This record gives sequence, C-alpha cells and structure tokens, in this order.
Amino acid sequence: MSLDRPDRFRRRYLEAETGTLVKTGHCPLEVGLVALSPYETAMSSLGGQTVYRLFNELEGARCERLVRFDRPRSGAIWVSLESGRAAAEFPVLAFSISYEQEMLELVRFLQENRITPRSADRGEGDPLLLAGGPVVSSNPEPVAPFLDVCGIGDAEILVPSLAANWLAAYGAGWTRRLLLETLAGQEGFYVPGLYRLDGVSGSYPVLPRPAGQAVPVRVGRATADVGRSPAFSVIVSRLAHFRDMHLVEVARGCRWNCRFCLVCRINRPYRPAETGRVIELIEAAPAAAGAIGLVGANLCDHPELARIAAAVAASGRRLGTSSLRVGSVDRELLTVLKRCRVESLTLAPETASAELLARIGKSYRQEELFETVRLAAEAGFRGLKLYYMIGLPGETAKHRRELVEQVRLLAGTTGNRLRLKISVNPFIPKPQTAWQDESMLRPGEIKRLLRELRKGIRQDAPGVQLQHDPPAEAVSQAALSLGDRSFAQPLEMAAAGAGHLLDCLGRSGIDLEPVLYSRKKPAAEHPWSVLESGFSR
Repeated sequence: MSLDRPDRFRRRYLEAETGTLVKTGHCPLEVGLVALSPYETAMSSLGGQTVYRLFNELEGARCERLVRFDRPRSGAIWVSLESGRAAAEFPVLAFSISYEQEMLELVRFLQENRITPRSADRGEGDPLLLAGGPVVSSNPEPVAPFLDVCGIGDAEILVPSLAANWLAAYGAGWTRRLLLETLAGQEGFYVPGLYRLDGVSGSYPVLPRPAGQAVPVRVGRATADVGRSPAFSVIVSRLAHFRDMHLVEVARGCRWNCRFCLVCRINRPYRPAETGRVIELIEAAPAAAGAIGLVGANLCDHPELARIAAAVAASGRRLGTSSLRVGSVDRELLTVLKRCRVESLTLAPETASAELLARIGKSYRQEELFETVRLAAEAGFRGLKLYYMIGLPGETAKHRRELVEQVRLLAGTTGNRLRLKISVNPFIPKPQTAWQDESMLRPGEIKRLLRELRKGIRQDAPGVQLQHDPPAEAVSQAALSLGDRSFAQPLEMAAAGAGHLLDCLGRSGIDLEPVLYSRKKPAAEHPWSVLESGFSR
C-alpha cells in the first residue's frame, strides 16, 4: 500500500486491530518480528502471532512487529507498528518462515534496511538474526548464510530458551560468539556459522559439517506439549486476510503419514489439544472477533471436533476451517458446521487413482469422497474446493484420465447445488519426507499436462472451475525447498531485482537437473541432513 508518511500507515493498521501488545519500561531484549508477507497475510498466521505473544509474555523482553511501508518516491522502509522504530534499532530480528517464497523476502528485507546480509560479516554491533517456522525446520540451507540462529521445532520451547540465553549474555557481557556457541549446544538451535561446508561449489549438494567438537552433528527438534497449551492469536484485525478472526489451534502435526507430506514429518508426534482448553480459548475470544478459526493439519482427526464446533456455534460466531479429511466427515459434523455459518468446504483427494492413493499412503475409499460430496450438497453448502496433484511418482496418463472422470462424476453428484472448484498443482518433493528423493515434472511437462486437464474438464465438466499456480512458481518453490547454501548468491541477485529467481540460479551456474529433475535415489545425504529428520525409512 502507499501512504504519505509512516505514521499514517501505522495508524491505519493499529486502528483496525485489537489485542496489540505494547510493553513499556526498560527491556534488555528488544525483538523486531519481521512480517515477510503483507500485513493482511502476516496477521492471519498463527505461527507469527504465537512468537509475538510468547516473547511479550517474558519478563525483560519486548517484541514489536516490523511491516513494510512502500513510499512511491523514496522507496520502501520497514517500521515497527507498535513504536514506529526502524528495523536496525532492534538487537534481535526474528522471522517466521511459512512459505519458501518468504526466503526471497528475507533477503530483500536485509537489502532494503541496509543490514549486512551475510552473518559471517556481521559483528558485535549488528542485530542477531533468528528464523523459525516450517520452512526453516525442514531445510534452512538456502538462507543459512544470512542467519545467525535457526530455531528447529516448536516456538513454545525455542522462544523462552533464546530469551533466557540472551538475557544471561546481556547481564554477563558475553561476546556474540559465546552466545551463539551456547545456543548451538541446546536442543532446537542450529547455528549455521559454526559449520564448515563440504562439497564442490556448484555441485549439488553442498553439505554443512561441524567446524568444532562442541557443535552437534545432528540438531534435535524442540517439541512442546501442546495438550493444555495450544497456540492462539492475540490480535484480531478487520484488515487481516482472515477478517476479524480469532485463531485457535486444535492439534499439531498429523497422525497420517502421507509420503509427500511435510507437516506430519516436522511436527511429529501428533498432539491434539485438550478439548476443554480449546473451548476455553473460544469462549475467551476478544469481543471484536466475529469468527473463530480452528487450526490444524487435519481437523477431523481431533476426537471431539464436533463438540468444539458446537462451542463455536454457541458463541454466535462464524467458524473458519482448513481442509477436512476425506472419509472423516459425517452428517453430524456437517450439521454443526452449517450452524457455524460455514458456507464452503475444502477437501484434498490428491488423486483419483486408487493405485496412487495406496502409494501415497492416503487411506480412504473413493466411495467416501462421493458420499461426503453428496452429504455436503444435501446440507446446503454453497461451495466445495478439491485439491489434486499431478506428477506423483508412478503417475501415468491413465491416472490423469481418472481424475477428469472423477471430476465429471462429482459435478454430476453436486448438480447446481454446489460450486465446484478444482485446484491442481504439481507434486513437489519436500525435505525430510518419504518422497524427498523423488523427481518432479519439468516446467514444459507441467504446462502440457495442465492444458490436457483443462481441455478434458472443460469438455466433460464445463461448470467446474480449474485453478493452478504458475508452473515457474512451483519450480521456484521446489528449488528453494531442496536447495543448499549455494542458493544464497542467486537469492541476493533476485532480491535486488536482477531477474526471476530461476534466471538468477542459471546465471549463477546452478544446474537444477540434479536438484529437481534427476534426483539421486536414494541419496546418501542431503543439505538438511544436519537436522534431526522426521523421516525414518
């Protein structure tokens, strides 16, 4: 957005929200939590809101949100919403990275704020850069050269530990190096600067190795007991993507082990929140909250989801839900969801092939999908969105024809009662998953298959809307997901406006063939092998 002055920019957002945390007095630990996505998206992130809340709950710590302000004539600056201070004024800068694209935004943030980008070049007077989130917990290596500390695992453990060590260092006058070495010895903290690189530059993969005996070979994941302490948001904003919504976690992780899925690997074990505590958080939602968003990888896995949804209905608020699992939805749940003014449902069949479902590890029967869709139409839901993938290992043209046929039959099941949307995107191998060594489709092949699907669906199910992301963005996501530290230079180039990331990778001499299209299977080691893996063969 464009406004004349930062104070007008800040005021617009602050006046639209409730729950802003403003701490006064002296706090030795000052954290600038950087919103790498626009405000509207960042305030809809439960992970970012949790980090903000956890830091501000600690004595001696203050956390403020840094948001990008675009000035038409003089360029972008980043300011704290709470105080108006600039990014460079904070001794600690924290990032919660939920999507691979935010890696590029992290580098752009450093450039726009004139912060020395490489951690090896920063010294005692420079801010300490800390990053966490699902992307960092799976593979931080593409941005590792920019970060001082990577938090691996759950913020409920990492934030208090980081704060305690920082305050100890502040009180005792530790050097920056001593603080980093101390953190590296504790579970959940990966300090990239304490690792040397093993491998030939330009040859994938470049691997981090401990540079000293005190540095762990494998960094363990910090795992919190979230049963009585599920995450919840503190800020409700009418400008957020999830407008006026109070977010409450119902479970962390996933008890299903789909071979492509990252969530079930990096968030093990599956931890459902206690129903009573979830209901307490629903009932304690701010008065400004017009909706409750239940957060979890698969809401239907919670044994008392219907009771939780009934509590939302009793509060008089709307309910926001994520994807529901096929085979776990029944008439009782749909009735409660309708009471909560839910109008649309989202399901993730992934594929129409029973053969591929078995290969993926998705344990539902095709008949269950049709029954769920039929019940949804009968219950009066207005919309249904289905997520599919193409390019799954072992997929053939026969399987894609089955997808078109399934969409045709589903459209016939719903008739005019449900608006049916289909989202189709390519399979992307993710770190630490069972299919981390599988290859993905090339961009040209992705385009060809999407054209075929669009033609088939237009002919056989003309009322169905087909959506997909640009193939180049899928390839960029995959490259960042699987990349190593050699990706740092092209990230700097792309962030500076030198071209699309894929072009910058090519100009830097990085061959994506072994990274994406001809992956070694099985690979002995990966760039993320330094992290405790959620995958066991």
